[in-house]
Amino acid sequence: MDSTAKARTLVTGFGPFLKVTENPSGQLAERSGCPFKVLEVSFEAVDAFLASVDRSSFDRLLMIGVATGRKLVTPELFARNQIGEVLDVRGVSRFGPIEEGAPLLLGGTLWTAAGIASLFPNEEIEESLDAGSYLCNYFYYRALRELPDKRVGFLHIPEVTMIPLDRQVELFGMLIKTL
Repeated sequence: MDSTAKARTLVTGFGPFLKVTENPSGQLAERSGCPFKVLEVSFEAVDAFLASVDRSSFDRLLMIGVATGRKLVTPELFARNQIGEVLDVRGVSRFGPIEEGAPLLLGGTLWTAAGIASLFPNEEIEESLDAGSYLCNYFYYRALRELPDKRVGFLHIPEVTMIPLDRQVELFGMLIKTL
């Protein structure tokens, strides 16, 4: 990706939540070499970000979140119109559909099959069909609905005990080149 394209790619990560005291998604966003924003892990923060972001400043939105328990870097292919019961850092739950009457599944618009396929075989990266039922999926679904003229994707990363942050930065660089 050339420097102009990198400058037009907005990257987001998240701050601490639950037992994740140092969220590697925020650290990866900061080290991405792209314009970035680290968000609080709350529905309100996601909504405020989407309402206030300067849409003329980017062409691509790449959201990053940590998926505890996963062992691989996983580009998410779909967002679901459903949120689970886990409370955000402000104690808020929005269990149920994200948007009544909207499609159940939305396909991401950032990753291309050819771009992802060019990275394989790589035992540290695997496509994912499940963005979860927490804030990551909520953010992904809302961004796809609110930014139809942008290329939007979500990347889940494992905790640094599974893949060290420096290696995740390298893998992120490989992924960003496919855009």
